[in-house]
Amino acid sequence: MTPSPVGGHIHLALQTGSGLQPGETVVVHVIKRLDGGKWAVGVLGRVYPASSELPLETGAVLRARVTSSAGRLVLTVSDIVPDALLAALQLQGLPRGGPEEVIARALARAGLPLLPETIQSVKSLLTRAGLDDRKSARSAAALVDKKIDPGSPGAAALLRVLAFGQKGGEDPRRYRGRPLPETPREVKKFADSLSAQPGSPSSSLQAFNHSAGRTHSWVVIPFVFTTGAHTLSGTLKILFDTFKSRPLALTITTEGVALHLPLLGKSRALCVYCDSERLKRAARLGLDSLRSKFHNMGLEVDDTIKEGNAFDGFTPVEQGEILPSVDTVG
Repeated sequence: MTPSPVGGHIHLALQTGSGLQPGETVVVHVIKRLDGGKWAVGVLGRVYPASSELPLETGAVLRARVTSSAGRLVLTVSDIVPDALLAALQLQGLPRGGPEEVIARALARAGLPLLPETIQSVKSLLTRAGLDDRKSARSAAALVDKKIDPGSPGAAALLRVLAFGQKGGEDPRRYRGRPLPETPREVKKFADSLSAQPGSPSSSLQAFNHSAGRTHSWVVIPFVFTTGAHTLSGTLKILFDTFKSRPLALTITTEGVALHLPLLGKSRALCVYCDSERLKRAARLGLDSLRSKFHNMGLEVDDTIKEGNAFDGFTPVEQGEILPSVDTVG
């Protein structure tokens, strides 16, 4: 029997601007095991490298009290937060730890019910599209949220367009009759055209962008920028409030690097996610210049270059992981 982590400690390196205060109680998400017996944990929307003598498990959610000792933060575990999603999977006879759990968490983050038929339909869609479960399950959930059937003939092609610029993604110019925007002016012109003539014939991507989600709607804009011999391609995603039509957040996703910026609330800090150490080093070199430009716009840049697996291309994975109740009926 695995011993309970309650009463044990998790040690974090103290980071500037972490927002963690001794004496407060926080929720800790155990994201993954790192080399050397260390862990990546999520606290208050940030990812930290941590060390602990505890028998932690990936995916565990813990409640802990913050203290400090010798310049480091110490989290004393006070409780294990029940994972309603795992309980729902068990109730429905679905396996945990595999693609079903990845898909279920993506559906939950999108505010969608966890129905066995939906999970299996999305799993089949990801297989047909040949895309990575973790990277693309959230895109598939966005299709479901906009009432696009994952089993429809064009769903796999659309999913690959939403992943443009990432591994397995495809150039949307294969599915559209006009060139992909390649300059800032052309990107703005294309973005402005999304709200025009919604009833006219359009591609599957345009249909996706014009369809409304339950409460929030994502608009996806593919882009290609070429400077000399270098080409950068990917997608700009903007999250809108379906009822008030105001932008809530935006993300930029390219191969190996992604950015996320909340547009409302007190914490409007750009977060940078990298898939490799090489890309992390490159991002750190440009961080001061990026921070200066954003300060001029009244925005902040997160001091930490985060692990790529903490980002699903839409919203940070560590946000919204606490699921006090899960809709398994719809």
